[in-house]
Amino acid sequence: MPPAAVAALEVLASSSSRITAEHVARGLSQVEWPGRFQILSRKPIVLVDGAHNVASMRRLVENVRAYFDHKRVFLVMGASCDKDIPGIVKELVSLSPRVVVTRSSHPRAAAPSVVAAGFISQGIEPKLSENVFQALSHTLSLAGKEDLICVTGSLFVVAEALDYFSRD
Repeated sequence: MPPAAVAALEVLASSSSRITAEHVARGLSQVEWPGRFQILSRKPIVLVDGAHNVASMRRLVENVRAYFDHKRVFLVMGASCDKDIPGIVKELVSLSPRVVVTRSSHPRAAAPSVVAAGFISQGIEPKLSENVFQALSHTLSLAGKEDLICVTGSLFVVAEALDYFSRD
């Protein structure tokens, strides 16, 4: 849940006897936030997170390290052109040298070559894929059952990954 929403609930709780901190905690425990640290598949684990700025990418990397211990990590990453791509990539590169750069179908999507330049500047040669479905198909063909695939960089990329895993 966004910090502003939590802050609003805290203000309400402090100014009303009808809303207590317990109510807020119970409500927050039931929040589902699709596309945020969400597991879509188990063998291999496919994790999606719409981290799309430096701070959220830093948190994603911390959480992957804290909660997952896999043989290999594969990254599928795409970003919107108006984001701090070098900064986002700098946070992400420590997770894995196995990277597939892609783009969503959204008009603001950065070209894979633009995102790839960020990885190349960090010493990683990513594979480029023109769409999320191809990127996922390729990455799934490389990953073993004990590996982790992390799809990130854009809520639009994550939405297309959700579509990929919801098809029959």
